[in-house]
Amino acid sequence: MLNINRLRMLREVAARGTLAAAAEALFMTQPGVSNHVAQLELQTGLKLLERERGKIELTREGRIIYKYAERIEKAARELESAIKGMQKDARPQLKVGTTPTYTRILMPHVLGGFQKTNQDVLIKLDSGSSREMVDSLFSNQNDVIIAANLQLSKKLTAFPFLQEDLVLITSRKHTLAKKRSVSLADIKSYPFIIREEGSATRDVVLSALAAQDIIPSVLIEAKSTEFIKEWVSQGKGISILIKRAVFDHEDNSLKVVPLTDPLRLEISVLFLKAKRNNPSIKRFVAYLKELRL
Repeated sequence: MLNINRLRMLREVAARGTLAAAAEALFMTQPGVSNHVAQLELQTGLKLLERERGKIELTREGRIIYKYAERIEKAARELESAIKGMQKDARPQLKVGTTPTYTRILMPHVLGGFQKTNQDVLIKLDSGSSREMVDSLFSNQNDVIIAANLQLSKKLTAFPFLQEDLVLITSRKHTLAKKRSVSLADIKSYPFIIREEGSATRDVVLSALAAQDIIPSVLIEAKSTEFIKEWVSQGKGISILIKRAVFDHEDNSLKVVPLTDPLRLEISVLFLKAKRNNPSIKRFVAYLKELRL
């Protein structure tokens, strides 16, 4: 590959006619300019300059290379200008992932507060099950997630963010709606609606039931919390969800019943250790650590 600086030396010498003038324009010494041109001639195996009546002129080969040098110099200036433009216009991005429930009830508050003091950061919000969100960190689909930490990995940094209580939901007319609290054994004979595969809520509920040798009468699996609440409100079954997802929607058709043996879901903020020095991630994580919910 030809050295671009040497091409630039040749162009300056040819344009200004003397080594001294070229050296002054380039803020270099005359021997330095002369050496660069000599190295270019050595590299090409061609004589590029000749002295004519005290003035330096390009040879035929030199004129051909000079034209290319001009084009290369122009392209380099255009590239430099384009890079500066991209640097000026580019906004730092932060890809945040969380569950569909948190997308609806939590992220408007969380992201709204963050962007009040970080308006330069472009947020891209993604949602999926807790397992999908953890996987999204490893595929670089997301930079930071707020989800249950189902997949412990040495490659991840995690810190506790929320502790969610799980509660039973029934229709207002359901037999269990009359109770102050219910045990897991109380629910085993009723049609049960459970969250989809990959949901942290599902894993906690099934683990608790299995610990008591209870096999739930699963009626349907659903990804949407809103669908589950509507299905339950129509008296078609019961379910267990995080309290935060239902307490503000308890109405005349839906009843929230505490569990005798409390079930809780630990929610964490997670990101790859390899990205711990990412400025946008550091700012977002610092904000979350100070946030009070």
